[in-house]
Amino acid sequence: MMSADRLTILYVEDNEMLRATIVEYLEELEHPVTPVRTAEEALQSLETDHFDVLLTDVSLPGRSGIDLGKHALERYPDIHLILSSGHDVSGTAKDMRNTQCLAKPFDLDRIDEVLESVRQSLRAGQS
Repeated sequence: MMSADRLTILYVEDNEMLRATIVEYLEELEHPVTPVRTAEEALQSLETDHFDVLLTDVSLPGRSGIDLGKHALERYPDIHLILSSGHDVSGTAKDMRNTQCLAKPFDLDRIDEVLESVRQSLRAGQS
């Protein structure tokens, strides 16, 4: 794993403009980021690379971000899941370990807050 301040992030978002904007922002923060468009692409990336964080939109073409997240948490118990949605998914997320919600639309400061809580959790050894 990288230093506690840099998080390896798998970012799943089917909206191309939003994906490009968020990737650019995360890279400015020096987080190594792998952007993909679908849950299926994310599953392939998870099999080949290690990620600290799976940041996924809930509404994806094909498999939903929630299904993707559940699968990722099952297979990769150390991963931290951030569910991004315009709908309230906190009821679903509260039953999922290492999971937080990021309500859409969100501002960049909110991403920082969520990633900081992941960093604190990793520092505390609560992965």
